[in-house]
Amino acid sequence: MLNRLATLTPLLAALALAAVVLPASAGHSGHPAAPVTPAAQSAAPLPLTVRGATVVAVPPGATETSIFMTLHNKGRTPVTLTGVRAAVARHGMLMATRRDSQGRTGMTNVKTLTVPAGGTLRLSATGDHLMLMDFTRPLRVGETLPLTLVGTGGRTLPVKAVVRKP
Repeated sequence: MLNRLATLTPLLAALALAAVVLPASAGHSGHPAAPVTPAAQSAAPLPLTVRGATVVAVPPGATETSIFMTLHNKGRTPVTLTGVRAAVARHGMLMATRRDSQGRTGMTNVKTLTVPAGGTLRLSATGDHLMLMDFTRPLRVGETLPLTLVGTGGRTLPVKAVVRKP
């Protein structure tokens, strides 16, 4: 057994060295290495189309607002949103609006919202929506804000939303 281990150890050392040296030298052969990483695999944008992206204008001093839009998924699999980001806010949230058994409506922060396969998710004042919290600066009516929708696997979708009065 010990003799067999001594034979395998140089082989394992050579394989380990090859694993380190070959990728590092691949770019020197005139052909850049094409690393396969989870980030590279998730580089494709979320397969959604966006209509009517609006950020609700709020008075000076307000620290949060809602975002509405219609998202359409032409794909064959559902798209799961996990977040929203914007430079004008330190935090974004996904919100679900539900009615309880007594007919009262309330909203809850949720971890995901799903755009069904071949379907539409309407984010509105009376339903599910997105929120921006803790502004870094006041919003101006009429300005266009760049937002980023984030989905599972780190996939993103840039969105431009106009700040409008409710």
